[in-house]
This record gives sequence, structure tokens and C-alpha cells, in this order.
Amino acid sequence: MLITLVLVAILFILLLIIDFKIGKYNHNQNPRTLPKQETTGDYQLYKNGSALYEDLFQDIANAESQVDVYFFLVDNDYISQNFLQVLKNKAIEGIPVRLCTDRIGGYKLNKKIRQDLKRSGVQFAFSETPGFPYFFYRINRRNHRKITVIDGKIGYIGGFNIGSNYIGGSAKFGDWRDYHLRVTGPVVGAIHEILLDDWYLATGERIEKHTTTEKGKHKLKVFATDGVELENEFTSMVQSAKNEILIGSPYFVPTDQLQKALKQAIENGVELHILIPMKADHPFVKEAGIPYLEELYHHGAHVHFYDDGFYHSKVIMIDGKFADIGTANFDRRSFFLNKEVNTYVYDEVFISDLRRAYFEDVADAVPFDDHWLKRRALSTRINEKIAVFLRPFL
Repeated sequence: MLITLVLVAILFILLLIIDFKIGKYNHNQNPRTLPKQETTGDYQLYKNGSALYEDLFQDIANAESQVDVYFFLVDNDYISQNFLQVLKNKAIEGIPVRLCTDRIGGYKLNKKIRQDLKRSGVQFAFSETPGFPYFFYRINRRNHRKITVIDGKIGYIGGFNIGSNYIGGSAKFGDWRDYHLRVTGPVVGAIHEILLDDWYLATGERIEKHTTTEKGKHKLKVFATDGVELENEFTSMVQSAKNEILIGSPYFVPTDQLQKALKQAIENGVELHILIPMKADHPFVKEAGIPYLEELYHHGAHVHFYDDGFYHSKVIMIDGKFADIGTANFDRRSFFLNKEVNTYVYDEVFISDLRRAYFEDVADAVPFDDHWLKRRALSTRINEKIAVFLRPFL
């Protein structure tokens, strides 16, 4: 009996591996790529969920012609309920309102909630619903984007989802650090195009994007990825650095290519800082990064564990001249599985303020050093070994 169970387990694991590999091959042959868009716009940065939600909810309440929303995750708590009520109120006024979430990330939007949205006139759809063929691969393929477009004039894009966690409502995580942008100008059309493409894939319905005649003061690029291109894009960023690289990410599981580029940058005299959370919100993600961080630390990198809440920001800054703020983590899942969207900013005044905020968070961090490495728990060391096998999913 035991032998039979072991054989069945082995067969099941082999089937999952085959499913994943064939699914990945098929995906790489047919990615949903969108062109990187050079555009202009104006922007406001949020690093606090309360301020973000206050402005986002008010902008939706003031909408006059259209509200299109995509969030990877919408929770089922009082913040989420307030958010959904704002959408329902707008739809009741007769304004077209479309809400889309990832099928796994939005699982708390149960049938009752969805029916209530529909009765109010809100159009709802799930993105990236798992199915056959390649079920195991597709259940790992998530749409991790967070985009809102209002009247074709105002856009929101960044790392925050919707829920009380993101305003420090979790006793476990405390204060939640993330970055989100409110944008105006032509860049709104660029992010709207991405959101509406997701809506088309989820529903089959094509919606014409709103356009604006407003001009933007600052150069921007919007880059949507579908599990391809991002590794090379991040590598190019790293290789372009002359003096300084600042990386902030909740997860750090680089590829061999990126690890090599980071080490080469240090050897070229570039100062590398990496900021990640001390707490982990998923099993094995912290442990998966430790071997890479240890190698970079001994190579000369400055590594910091944010310890004043949970660090969820996804940012890369190069030489004080370029900043990438988006949804993509510095991990294999964002590189090879998820749909992501990143915004590139080139305004040195803005980047100077962002850099200052980054080092304020570094001041609230614990150094990753020989002392920490020697004192880490046995369970952490064991999980590091297990995490080696889980890297493709982390």
C-alpha cells in the first residue's frame, strides 16, 4: 500500500512538472506583448495607503464619463467595501464602471458580492482564470497589475491593492510601505490601453480608450510585460549604472543573469543597495533570496531588512537619473509568470525625493551582515535549502 502511494505521488509530481514545462513553452511561443510606450505626463507619488485611497475614491466619485479599474487583489473588509460602494454609486448614476481582478487574487469577491455589483450596474470580470490545458501552469500565471483610469484624464498605477492591510490594518505586518502614482496627461492613455487589453482578454469585449488633449511636463515610459522581456529589461537597467543602484522589493530571487550583472556592477565601482522586508508574507520567499543576498553582500552590496512594518515597494533607481516604479517584484514569478506593468520616470527632482524616501526606510532597517547571518535560526537555514526547489514559483 505504501509503495503504491509513493508511486502515485511520484507520478502526480511528474505530471505537474510536465504540465508546467509544456505550458511555459507554449506561453513563451505566444506571449501577449504590448509595445513599450514613450509618453509624457504629470504625477503624484503615494507611499501611504490612506492618502492614496482618499484621493482614489474621491476621483472615482467625481467621474463624469467612465471608470475602469484593475486590481490584482481586492479584499473583503471595510476598506474594500467602501471601495466597492464608491463604484456602485457611480454606476447607479449611469456612468460606465468596469472592475476586473485576478481570478486568484480576487477570490474574496464571492458570488454574492459580484451579484450585488451587477445589480448596481458595475461590469465585473476575472482575469487569468485557470483552465485546461496546462492547468498547473495557468494557475501560476497571474495578472499582477494595478491600474485605474477615470474619464481618460486621471490614472493610478503602482503597487497597492485594495484592503485594510495596505493602511496598516494588519497586526502581523503593521505599517505597509508601497509606492503608487496618480498620473495625468498622455500617459493616462498608455495605461488605459493596457487595462482595456486585459478587459478584452477577460471578456472578449473591445472598449475604445478615452483620449486627452492635455500635455504632460515630464517624460515617461510605460512597460507592460507578460512573463517575458522583464529579465532582459532589468539587466539593461543594471548594466547602465555608473555610480549607484537602489533596489526595493518585497521579494528578491534574481536569475543567474541578473545576479551576474549585479556582481559586475559592484566590480565596476557601482554602489548597490537592496531593501527588502524583514517579515515575509508568503512561505519560503525570504529564504529563497538569502543565498543571493549573501553572495552580493560579500561582493560589496549593502543589504537592508526593513523592520518598521512590511516593505512592499517595487522600485529601482539608477544614478539618481532614472526610476522604475511598478508592480514587478525582483523575482522569478514577475520575470517569467506574471503580467506586470512598470512606469519609468526620468525627472531628477522627483527621483531625488524618491531616493530620500528610500534611505529614510533604510534608516528603519536591520543590516544584512555577518552578525545576522550567523544568528539566523536553524529553521531559516532549512527553509533556504527547500526554497531552492521552489524558485520558479517564487
